[in-house]
Amino acid sequence: MKTNFRPYMTNDFLKVRDFLIQTYSKLGRPNSWGIDRWEFLEFFQEARNSHLKRRWQDRIGLWEYSNGDLAAVACDDGDVYFLLDTFEPSDELIDELFQYAEEYLLTYENGVSTNHLAITEGMAGMEKVAKNRGYISMEWDDIMISICLERDFERGILEGFKLKAGSEVGDLSKAQGHIMAFDYEGSPHAELTRKYYGNIKNAPDYRPELDLFILNKADEVVSFCGIWLDEVNKVAILEPVGTHKDYRRRGLGKAVIYEGFNRLKGMGVGKVYVGADQPFYRSIGFEPDFKIHPWKKVKNT
Repeated sequence: MKTNFRPYMTNDFLKVRDFLIQTYSKLGRPNSWGIDRWEFLEFFQEARNSHLKRRWQDRIGLWEYSNGDLAAVACDDGDVYFLLDTFEPSDELIDELFQYAEEYLLTYENGVSTNHLAITEGMAGMEKVAKNRGYISMEWDDIMISICLERDFERGILEGFKLKAGSEVGDLSKAQGHIMAFDYEGSPHAELTRKYYGNIKNAPDYRPELDLFILNKADEVVSFCGIWLDEVNKVAILEPVGTHKDYRRRGLGKAVIYEGFNRLKGMGVGKVYVGADQPFYRSIGFEPDFKIHPWKKVKNT
């Protein structure tokens, strides 16, 4: 079916969010992004980067069918992604997506892209075009992992700590917890995080009861887990998750995640995803679900 390109506009935000939900319904898993990444970018990362001249939204391209339904989205989050509700897009659409990425989303140094184009496994047609257009396959993958909520999850007793939901914790405390978990205190981003972190509450799928925090006796956030719920498909995504570097290996990360799992089970959720294949997640029951493979573009000389 013929598609037409147009630039992204501010009022397209929910249209793309709904497209990501519909993609999961159609494919039975994400193709690349879920609602977590889309909403976290808009309501935290882009807010934090609002001082930059080049806006993230200005780089997004949309392809629509004649009836106005979305067929594809091209966007970036450092690397470049195509959001699609099929593993077999038309050759014409693939060519247009690559042309857009190469002109507007990939950045180059000495004829080689400095960022990657991400292609989900199983998209053979996309991979073939990448090879023909001079892309080099990297030797590593981004792995999306998941867990099925088929049992109860015992979070244990949090002696000396308190577990609280998002409505019970101040924005500045949340921001400081994020800064300490990812160890960027003193950087330019730290002050921006303190200023803009509370903006996440404005995201349409933010649920304070699924925004969970563990506090120490001084009421400092020492571990946290944000959960984005796709109510249509009864799946959830963890983003962000972190533990203060001085409080790791005490079971706090596991405890806050397991609390989230039990709350999700009560909502009828059957599966949870996270986009970080780390030993910690494997140890609490996550298993590989699908891969997204990075490619670098080499320009013809």
